[in-house]
Formats: sequence, structure tokens, C-alpha cells
Amino acid sequence: MTKRSKGIIFFFVLALLCAGPVLAAPPDVASKGAIKSVAAPPAPAKPVAADSLIFHYDPKGKPDPFKPFVDAELALRKLKEAQVKKQQQKLPLSPLQRVGIEQFKLVGIGGNEKGRTAVVQDMAGKYYTLSIGTPIGMNNGKVARILSDKVIVEEPTAGGKKAKTGAKKVEMKLLKEGEEVKP
Repeated sequence: MTKRSKGIIFFFVLALLCAGPVLAAPPDVASKGAIKSVAAPPAPAKPVAADSLIFHYDPKGKPDPFKPFVDAELALRKLKEAQVKKQQQKLPLSPLQRVGIEQFKLVGIGGNEKGRTAVVQDMAGKYYTLSIGTPIGMNNGKVARILSDKVIVEEPTAGGKKAKTGAKKVEMKLLKEGEEVKP
């Protein structure tokens, strides 16, 4: 026996002596001071129900992952456009609706009893023709009647709690020669 083979045998004997008591004793018989096995036996596998494998998503309190971020900006832009449109609708469409009725001077009336047309002049010196139903004034007034010497404009009035909603009649009289409107 060579020195080398003696070393190998010695190594194996030493390994068996160190590992011998732990491997030789069964787990039930092992003493209190003995080293227990590190690897635990695997637990038997439980059968898994098919319903427990299905994932259910609850969207409560969570943002929608498929909703695009651009929609919020688009909605805000549409809201602003709607507000601008609403403000434009509030603006009068014709120059007759931009100032009050008292700012106009009735200059002439033409036609007969079947159909009459009136002419008014604003403070800037511009002339406008009026017929029945023409909107005039800032309070949504409309020409109700055109008589031979005056024009009657009806403005809607919003009544209070006791008063009913009605129409306020405003008369524009035709001035004769030599008369002037007093401001």
C-alpha cells in the first residue's frame, strides 16, 4: 500500500465516522442532542379546483388601464369651446339688438294698413328698417305693431313671485317736423 492509497482510505473512514451516527439513526430514535435532518419530506400535493385557477379582476377604486390619457384633454377642450359658443350666442346678432330701444329715433313709416315698414336711426346716424317681428333692443324686444304715427315694441319681462311673466310695451313715436328728441 502506498502512501497515497492510505490517505484516501483514511479520508473515507473519517467521512464515515463523522456522518455515521446521523445517517444511521432513524429520525424517531434520534436523541435530543443529535443533529436532525435538514431536508424535510415534501408535503403531499392537494388537488386544486379548476375555479381557483381563474383570475377575477375587480375594477373598483382602480383607474382603467385601457382609457387613453388624451380623452381628459379632449373633454376639457370641448368644454371650453362650448363655453365660448354660449358666450357668442349671448351676443346680439344684429346692430339693432346691441343697444337699448331708447337709443333709436323713429324717422319714418311707410306703407298702408295691410303692411307697414318703419325706419329708425341710431346715435351713429345709421338707418335701419323695421317690420313686424324684427328683434330690437337689448331686452329681446320685438316689433309688435307699426301704426301710422308710432311703433310698438314688446319686451318680455320676468315677473317676481307674485307678478306673472308678461310683456312690457314700449312706444316709439314719429316726430313731426321741427320736433327733436330730448336726450
